[in-house]
Amino acid sequence: MFFILSKILDILLSPTVWILIPLAIALMLKKVKQIKIAVLCSIFILFLMTNATVCNYFLQRWEIDTPDIGNGKSYTWGILLTGGMIKYSDTHPERISTGEVADRMIQTFHLYQQGAIKKILITGGETSIPHLMTDKSNESVNVKRLLIKMGVPARDIFVENKARNTYENALYSSQMLKKYIEKDTVVLITSAMHLRRSILCFEKQGFKVRPYAADILKKDTPQGILSYLKPSEKSLQTNFQLLREIVGMIVYKLQGYI
Repeated sequence: MFFILSKILDILLSPTVWILIPLAIALMLKKVKQIKIAVLCSIFILFLMTNATVCNYFLQRWEIDTPDIGNGKSYTWGILLTGGMIKYSDTHPERISTGEVADRMIQTFHLYQQGAIKKILITGGETSIPHLMTDKSNESVNVKRLLIKMGVPARDIFVENKARNTYENALYSSQMLKKYIEKDTVVLITSAMHLRRSILCFEKQGFKVRPYAADILKKDTPQGILSYLKPSEKSLQTNFQLLREIVGMIVYKLQGYI
């Protein structure tokens, strides 16, 4: 039930909904002044949510960056969190197409290649909800297939395919690696935006975590004038993801997951 409610909450967190609500209210108003205020509110929200500079400001304060793992340092387990690394194509279902956060997989591969991790646990299962949403990506299995094609031996890749959210990623991973939790530190690999909540979830389950950020979106270089003025569809999507993470932290805290 929690998983279903969390997906319904996503609708309310969508910046597009926030933009449309004042316009919907404007349609029900009769006084010209009130209509103008409602429309201006919608334009203001649209400006904020599509502004790359505003978006980057919040990314810099939310994303967790982590130092690289130095040569010679090695951990037994790297835990890779799924959620957008693979996308399903109806026109070419036999293909394995990478998604927006495939950098998580690439960084995991680099860590394995340099000897920083010896084994990989891919955690994440199907997120379909009957009549509400469909997930045909088979992400964990397909990420494993790609890593094998890239040269990682199958014997060093393990899959946990029941988890549907970050809490369950940590819970089911702890069950699979229970004999390692007390004595070993694991490398936790996920997107920089998602790392803050992930660390807390895994520590709650008893893991000693060495976080490793992938898919870093924030920019530390000075932004040009156009970034202040030009609307960005990417910023709209990024702000939605940020809102999900912030609200997710609050909800997880209330649920006792972190």
